[in-house]
Amino acid sequence: MVVSAMRGGRGRWAAIVLYGVACLVTAGSVARADWSLIPLPEVIVDPNEGTTVGFLPVIVVASESKSIRSIIAPDVRYNDTFGLYPTLRFFDYPDPKQKYFIMGGKGTLRGEYAEADYKGQDLLDGWLDLWANGRHEQDPFERFFGFGNRTPSSNESNYTSTTERASLFTGLNFYDSFQGFWASRISEVRVGSGGVTHLPQVRDPASGFSNVNGVTGDTTVGQQFGLAFDTRDARDIPTQGVFANSAIEVVDKSLGSSHSFIKYGFEGKAFVPLRSDRKFIVALHAALDYLQHGDNAPFYEKNAIGGIHSLRAYGSGRFRDNDCFVFQSELRSNVYEREIFGVRAHLEMAPFLDVGQVFNSSREFPLEDLHIVGGLGFRAVVVPQVVAYVDFGSSGGAPAAFTGIDYPF
Repeated sequence: MVVSAMRGGRGRWAAIVLYGVACLVTAGSVARADWSLIPLPEVIVDPNEGTTVGFLPVIVVASESKSIRSIIAPDVRYNDTFGLYPTLRFFDYPDPKQKYFIMGGKGTLRGEYAEADYKGQDLLDGWLDLWANGRHEQDPFERFFGFGNRTPSSNESNYTSTTERASLFTGLNFYDSFQGFWASRISEVRVGSGGVTHLPQVRDPASGFSNVNGVTGDTTVGQQFGLAFDTRDARDIPTQGVFANSAIEVVDKSLGSSHSFIKYGFEGKAFVPLRSDRKFIVALHAALDYLQHGDNAPFYEKNAIGGIHSLRAYGSGRFRDNDCFVFQSELRSNVYEREIFGVRAHLEMAPFLDVGQVFNSSREFPLEDLHIVGGLGFRAVVVPQVVAYVDFGSSGGAPAAFTGIDYPF
């Protein structure tokens, strides 16, 4: 059984892919020349969505360099809320510096998802990084608990978010390990009734949230500028080096947004090998994000912690407020590796510790009321670009499970 608490087009099936790549590593698939077919049953137990069952035939195509060239992963799933949900996914890795994916699916009752994404590193003789993304999503399982670092679980409410989003990132690499970057995004979010009928709905006055900014929908146009420093030996699967950046994003009515506010923040990562063969890597991540004029921002634009990229014992966006802090550490341990069917792959275990909090004002100390999470991650890794993971975390109660493509940080 695959346990997942992550919603969305990629995260929902990444645990299945993790199992599939593990089958590839341990010879549990059907090989034909440079490709392998991994037929997989899907059983996803999600605390938000309930139980989903389905079938996923994964086709993995190997490259001459013994890495993954592409992945084709169609599936059909069933859930009482969204009905039958057929989805098609295609991932392609033309070279170690470029990757893209296209995916789309739609439920017969509710819910739909479509996304296209391209990432290129060190283009134009190393001068340019480029990332372009477009996404449409209708998610009937969204949750909102209110604002603050200690919002009780009894505040839980549900809504459907319908999102149209396009974003573009361009980075100019200059002077050794420095990069200046600009990013632009435009998104339109509409809020409707959710699919979890036993919970209060955000737009219902009985929930207590019907008057918060964003419940009637919102358009956001943001322009971000920043500076980064990067000495990592690889960006997708790093084994040593550091990364740091600072950025500011301006969202303003004059640009076409429904509201005006400013986001700024700082982020750092470090990767320290404990042995010369780099089978044990200490990975560290810290981020501090602020929001000015937060009273103007829609509730889903405020800073949040919880989920696969911060506190891995809570649902995505469990705690929300103007500002947030998070620190994560894990020991990435290569416990098994093998070359089979033309692909070099290995399995990792990663015990981890996450701490974090949200707070209302930049005058507050970001370390005074931390949530603490511990857990263990399992990853299937194919160098140089492909990582699928399942992370189990707990803050003292029953563990939560999260899945995704790429490392959590």
